[in-house]
Amino acid sequence: MKLTKKADYAVRAMLEITRRHPSVCTTRQITAAMDLPRDFMSQILATLVRHVLLHSSAGPAGGYTLARPPAEISLLEVIEAVAGQVAVDECVLGGGSCDWTQVCPLHEVWSEAQASFVKDLATTTFEHLADIDLEIRAGGYQPPAHTPLHLTTTIRRGTND
Repeated sequence: MKLTKKADYAVRAMLEITRRHPSVCTTRQITAAMDLPRDFMSQILATLVRHVLLHSSAGPAGGYTLARPPAEISLLEVIEAVAGQVAVDECVLGGGSCDWTQVCPLHEVWSEAQASFVKDLATTTFEHLADIDLEIRAGGYQPPAHTPLHLTTTIRRGTND
């Protein structure tokens, strides 16, 4: 499963703002640090402000700050603010029409997996993500043994100031 482009950009923006918390973070700083398109980012940041995840201030010293402490902002809130509810509301057997009217053989296990996934997103805070980010950047992060690594190396673009 992958995030939508909007959700990806929103999560990366929130991570950058969390890194700089409690300082004000400008759109330019966010887009440079995370290698994101500036025009699209303005729309996403406005959505995060509307959902009261960020505060914005205008002017030469303006920018964005977290609306709440990072320990109180969940990954689920950010994703749902820009991409809508995280839910599978159609049959997961996508190879053709489903022969079952309301449930299929995968319905129960898929629903339980989805509920667990949503719970994990809801309990993962930006404080936790920022802590992991710091460990990764310092070279000391060890992912849990059960966590698969990326199949291909992702080159991080953007600045690390």
